[in-house]
Amino acid sequence: MKKTFWKKEKNGSVTTPVGFVANGLHAGIKKKKKRYDVSLIFSKTPCVAAGTFTTNRAKAWPVLRSMKAINAPRHHAILGTSGNANCLNGPIGKKAVDELVWETAKCLDVLPGEVLIAQTGIIGVPFPITRVKRAIPKLVARLSEKGGHGAAKGILTTDLSEKEIALSVEIGGRKVTIAACAKGAGMVHPNMATMLCFITTDCAITKPMLRRAVRHAADDTFNQMAIDNDMSTNDMVLCLANGMAHNPTITKVGRDYWMFREALEEVMRYIAYEMVKDGEGVTHVCKLRVSGAKTPTDAERAARQIANSMLFKTMLAGSNPNWGRIAAAVGASGVDFNPNHLSISFGDAEVVHLGKLRVLNLPKARKILQKKEYTIDVKIGKGRGRAEFVTSDLTTKYVLINAAYS
Repeated sequence: MKKTFWKKEKNGSVTTPVGFVANGLHAGIKKKKKRYDVSLIFSKTPCVAAGTFTTNRAKAWPVLRSMKAINAPRHHAILGTSGNANCLNGPIGKKAVDELVWETAKCLDVLPGEVLIAQTGIIGVPFPITRVKRAIPKLVARLSEKGGHGAAKGILTTDLSEKEIALSVEIGGRKVTIAACAKGAGMVHPNMATMLCFITTDCAITKPMLRRAVRHAADDTFNQMAIDNDMSTNDMVLCLANGMAHNPTITKVGRDYWMFREALEEVMRYIAYEMVKDGEGVTHVCKLRVSGAKTPTDAERAARQIANSMLFKTMLAGSNPNWGRIAAAVGASGVDFNPNHLSISFGDAEVVHLGKLRVLNLPKARKILQKKEYTIDVKIGKGRGRAEFVTSDLTTKYVLINAAYS
């Protein structure tokens, strides 16, 4: 078993790492005044930043701006809004992004290029720039080391709860903390990014090393989850590192880098799992493990095909161990495999062994699928390729939520 070298911080938030303040408030994007719709995370100490962004070609204005801004040598803040995607709404959308960034930078006394921005919500609707811009000075005044949970609330849309975590790890004899908050309950189909996720850390690390760590950690976590097979126009993961832990600066791949990356990956893995659990209408969460493939790439292709299959998802919704749907999805993935080498287990109930059905195990499998969370193992051959996905069921509640979302 893999040794855990990190510690989960109690009541952790994006302000748990040294030097970060944050908060959120209601600015008027959402109708209900009790619902926060703007968030701000700030470090007075300059940060290096890294991020991954949606590959959807209909990118929202905040994505386009942050994709350029992320290349700057230093940053101080992340501004997030929810309730309006500020996407596909014409030149006024670009103006809204620019004015929000400029107002935030002015209030924080930093340069506009040092502020990253992310937005989420309804697509194609004019952004209420005046209301939100008016709220920025008040938001800056409310920044606090205790405001991390407020920042987490400010980016939620159809989410049922905040998604937050903070872990600490010793690097170079110093305590380094990594924290994150995220939103995402629908339109989660990863390709380099999956949703809004803001990560803060007090680790001292160079920008190239942070970029490398974020990219690889995202590939191994956020890019291996599925809720509804829809890729958003606004997805991004942003990470700020301010160096306030005063550990020896990570400048190359080595022990310190791997310690940092493993802890970062654990933060992302936790957030990814919480996102799937909180998916729109989700009643079951499945950890899908594919093994026996010729290569890891083949294993990932097969796992992705299964995880995103609508028939597989509705099978989970009905707690029905219809293994034929899994076999069909593997076949549709294009991966070379022999059905006679296929073995499928629901939890510890193996229902297919080397292509043959084990009828007596079906009742046990059905009971396992009635649980909220479980594991399904699919072995497709004798190879060493493995992959893991976190996926969910698809229910009528998902349809009702999205039919009414406006």
